Amino acid sequence: MKLELAMVLGIIYTAVMVPAISYLLYKGKLRKELGWMLLVISALLGFAYFAPMFPWQLQLLMLGKLPQANLPMVALVTSIVILSSLLVGRVFCGYVCPPGALQELAYLAPIKKIKVPSSITVKVRLVVFVAMLVLAVVFSFNLTKVLGLPAFFQLILGPGLVIFLAIIISSTVVYRPFCRFVCPFGALSSLLSWMSVYGVRRNSNCVDCGRCEKVCPPQVLKGRAGSECYLCGRCLATCHKDALKYSKVEVKK
Repeated sequence: MKLELAMVLGIIYTAVMVPAISYLLYKGKLRKELGWMLLVISALLGFAYFAPMFPWQLQLLMLGKLPQANLPMVALVTSIVILSSLLVGRVFCGYVCPPGALQELAYLAPIKKIKVPSSITVKVRLVVFVAMLVLAVVFSFNLTKVLGLPAFFQLILGPGLVIFLAIIISSTVVYRPFCRFVCPFGALSSLLSWMSVYGVRRNSNCVDCGRCEKVCPPQVLKGRAGSECYLCGRCLATCHKDALKYSKVEVKK
């Protein structure tokens, strides 16, 4: 499929799904089963059309390999990301991005998990992002291609497919390793969503029981759900005091 058509499909899907999912979160109607269904749809869209594969397109932009004709669409994509991250948090990363969706589904495997604190992932991601940018600009090195992102979703047999398959398998144990350590798009969204208008907030009902912190895969609920929150909903489902809400205003504790 041509890059232009994939980007158009990705933009349309993102423009529809991000507001819809945000609304469901706000109304408390994004049930576990519905969330899984949305993740499956997003993952399948990645295999069928390689869209909305914005991490790959951002990497191409870093490399300067996007055709001039595609720059307006890239600008539109960037605007969507900036606005959605600032307004509703990481809804795109959480439910719409195919690599993210597939990793989220893999993490559902009923095996023992290794939880990596967000304080560590943020530092690692910063180092990786800077290295990726330097390698792309100076050496035209495409890290996402080396890690097999396009090969995996386009089912191209070779080392790339094996490498990304290994990443997906590791996602059964470690929460979203590609998103949290490597993805350039994830780095941008993480930075912007720190200031998001909507997000998971605690309210005065909180009794500090720690239930939400125990089920949080990226370990971001030490105080407030920050930029590493993927809005998976585990904390909302486990809270028996109705102390957590996906809302606009953070209620003083």
